[in-house]
Amino acid sequence: MYFCRPIIDQSEFLNRMSNMEPDELQSRTVDWLRYPLMLLIVLLHTDTPLLYQLPQEGVSAICYYITRTLAKLAVPMFFIISGYYFFRKPDIFNREAYLSKIRKRAVTLLVPYLFWNYFVWAFLLLVVVLQGHADWIPSDAFTPAKILDVVVGWGEGYDGMPKAFQLWFLRDLMIVCLLSPLLHLLLKGKWPVILLLFAAFYLMPWPNGWPPFFKRFPSALLFFSIGAYMGIHKQNMVEMARRVPLWLSVSVSTLLVAGVVWQRVTYGHFQLLFENLFSIAAVVPTVQIASTLVERFNLRPIKFISDSNFLLFVLHPIIMIYLVSVPLYGHVTNTPWHFWAVYSAEVLVPALFCIALYAIMSRLLPRTTSLLTGGRSGR
Repeated sequence: MYFCRPIIDQSEFLNRMSNMEPDELQSRTVDWLRYPLMLLIVLLHTDTPLLYQLPQEGVSAICYYITRTLAKLAVPMFFIISGYYFFRKPDIFNREAYLSKIRKRAVTLLVPYLFWNYFVWAFLLLVVVLQGHADWIPSDAFTPAKILDVVVGWGEGYDGMPKAFQLWFLRDLMIVCLLSPLLHLLLKGKWPVILLLFAAFYLMPWPNGWPPFFKRFPSALLFFSIGAYMGIHKQNMVEMARRVPLWLSVSVSTLLVAGVVWQRVTYGHFQLLFENLFSIAAVVPTVQIASTLVERFNLRPIKFISDSNFLLFVLHPIIMIYLVSVPLYGHVTNTPWHFWAVYSAEVLVPALFCIALYAIMSRLLPRTTSLLTGGRSGR
């Protein structure tokens, strides 16, 4: 399994784990968390038309709302990790360090961002043509402005996201990386007052009339800055999280999950506020629980599964639609059994497909695979 490996000598193992260096524990916790967090990203995007045709009530609906809420912690965690490691080294953040980091991000972020957005755009156009509906393609689809907007996401039809909608994360991550000198200036003080301002910006309602292009940026700004603050001040994420009592962090997060479910059931007006508060609060118990599991049970990711992480990120919506939703359309009924079977399939099929695809690509085209995944594969 992905989540654990056998233990040979329990007493020797526990003694070694209790003496694990804080930085080693942090590194291993982050490495282990990446794939489960990516599965939560996939879970977050299971809102397909097929699933919406199977509305649930009662306990089944509540369980669904709970899982959807828990999935909300994945994006904040990825931003925090990115911000932390952006500033963790070197000790001095100067012009040379900034330019070096930006050049590296051009390879790890910009190149795959451009490729996969245009890949998805071309794939969807091809599907329309193969279905015999070429006349559906707008006459201005290939103008320079429209081609550029595939990766920008400013157009009205994109809701502020690029064509491969999940890649808004990379776009906004690149923006905060470019703004890193300003963030370093704001966060280098010992008192993180600026984080409170960013949190208020994140929690406030999105004003009517503002371009949707910007509405996800407060999330990137806050959580990247949280990680950046710890990285700038050389703090350990695990040690920082463990300063909060576990019972308190779990209780607060649980109450916020209950608040989200209550808002959804009653069609309340504060659902987004509860979800955003949960995204902030749940970071702490996530790090606490993951680090404890890694420490006690020596959890390690299985390399060929974790290396498929980025392919799963960029391909899961297409796989979900064309390998699950379309084939099952008209063959399921509105029952809890069919609902949960579809829900599970929309997560498992993309995950298994990308593991197999990565295994093939990395063997036949290792350099291309590394390039298209931003150098994340094969490490």
